[in-house]
Amino acid sequence: MNWSLAIILVLILDLLVFTVYELAVVLNFCIPNNLSNTYYHFDRKFRGKGKLFPAMLYTLCATAMPIWIYFTLRLPDWRANFAFLPALVMISLALVGVSARYKKSDFRIYFHYTVAILSGFFTVLWFLIVALQLSYILISFIVVMMLAGALTRTLRIYPLFWFESAGFFGVLYTLLTIALAPEALM
Repeated sequence: MNWSLAIILVLILDLLVFTVYELAVVLNFCIPNNLSNTYYHFDRKFRGKGKLFPAMLYTLCATAMPIWIYFTLRLPDWRANFAFLPALVMISLALVGVSARYKKSDFRIYFHYTVAILSGFFTVLWFLIVALQLSYILISFIVVMMLAGALTRTLRIYPLFWFESAGFFGVLYTLLTIALAPEALM
């Protein structure tokens, strides 16, 4: 099998995993405060199923991080030096998954939110430094998610959920765009 085809299939599966997870959340619990809170929603409604949240994060981290780093390292210029940023994003996300039961102690709350914010920060930094020409994808998803939040009248109440969703979809679609048209990042 061609490597580029395998990468495309993995990214499509990642998008499916995240989309199915979001649909399951919204259909079962409506719009949550944030994605991390879904751990508690699943655990409460389906005893012990809160582990779906870290499982979803680990799946995305394990499959998207190598692809993201690979795409960054393939760049022929100085931007390849920033291949550590996708690793920092995914490590931060994995730590969010590790601290999924963040409401159990003050330390966990601070740790959980700190690594979640760092993940978002490293993502934006990667777009600004490495893929500025593709940042329209991330911006488009932010706009679409903000519109969805406004139309459902939940944007003001749950803005974090909509921003997190836009970030995940934006990154995954950006990686898929690069897989389909590698010259888009050059």
